[in-house]
Amino acid sequence: MNITDVAKKAGVSISTVSRVLNNASYPVKQETRERVLEAVRELGFRPNDLARGLLLKKSRTIGLVIPDISNPYYPELALGLEATASEYGYSVIFCNTGRQAEKLEHYVDVLLQKRADGIVLAGGGTDFTPVFQPLLDFDVEVVVIGRHYLPFLSVQIDNVAAAREVTTHLAELGHRRIAFISGPLNLTSVQDRLAGYRSGLEERGIGRDDRLVREGDFQSESGYSAALSLLQAEPRPTAIFASNDRMAIGVVAAAADLGLKVPDDISVVGFDDIIMASYMRPALTTVAIPGYEVGAYAMRLMLRLFAGEECSQITWLPTNLVVRDSSGPPRETEGFDVMKLERGGAEGRVLE
Repeated sequence: MNITDVAKKAGVSISTVSRVLNNASYPVKQETRERVLEAVRELGFRPNDLARGLLLKKSRTIGLVIPDISNPYYPELALGLEATASEYGYSVIFCNTGRQAEKLEHYVDVLLQKRADGIVLAGGGTDFTPVFQPLLDFDVEVVVIGRHYLPFLSVQIDNVAAAREVTTHLAELGHRRIAFISGPLNLTSVQDRLAGYRSGLEERGIGRDDRLVREGDFQSESGYSAALSLLQAEPRPTAIFASNDRMAIGVVAAAADLGLKVPDDISVVGFDDIIMASYMRPALTTVAIPGYEVGAYAMRLMLRLFAGEECSQITWLPTNLVVRDSSGPPRETEGFDVMKLERGGAEGRVLE
């Protein structure tokens, strides 16, 4: 069934059917409107969104390109973006690149062909250079999430400050041999967390020791193997800061396999505050990122672009250090008042 069939059954013109279906401001009698809607129901007619989108030059769709759907941070981000998009009548097309350049190019090409009104690119430091020119050539609004070398509006968290706060927290507990497990070092978010870790050491007068730094890949397995390497070295670190929670979970597993207790023998801190962080034992000290709010704000920023509003080039959203049971003073620290730590159990306490 098409719009011509609806017009014939309702006894009206095609333009009248179009006005009713699109809620156009052109006046249509209530009796005529009801007749058109009744014909639509009887015929089971569904408007051709693609054709209507080409006519109106709007598809009311948003593309969300993410690098790793298996990372719990990105589904949370996607939920925030989709909920906000749905509230304003937009549908979302989800694209997972698996950090593969060819899939990134493919998905952006698909979104442009489908005439997406806007595209949100997520993943701090992902190389979006291959799709930069196509995005400029098409009439599409773009928002990026994370720090990028692109002239688009962005939503970011301060990874440097957050990582510095973690390192300071461990130093204040009395740790001096603090190890760091990074993610892929080509990512700007990872570079910033490494910079924050080093800045925290410097501020506390702790000498930099690159032997305490290992590169991971954000997977639990890499956290496990990096932790084995660190914990079997002499002298071993008394604390390990992993740059995401999945690697931190791998660190806790490695410590257990070596017969070490967390936090008595080794303190462990993660980053992201995924759901599992508060349910593992000991509960994980970590940095809480407002993933849902990041996605929601990116969509709201997109809506402002659609409306032609002036927007700040960078929007910063806050993080919080949530102190739980996996971080404590090192064994060799004497005279340290443990009661002052107020470790927060599974729920944790937030350091503003």
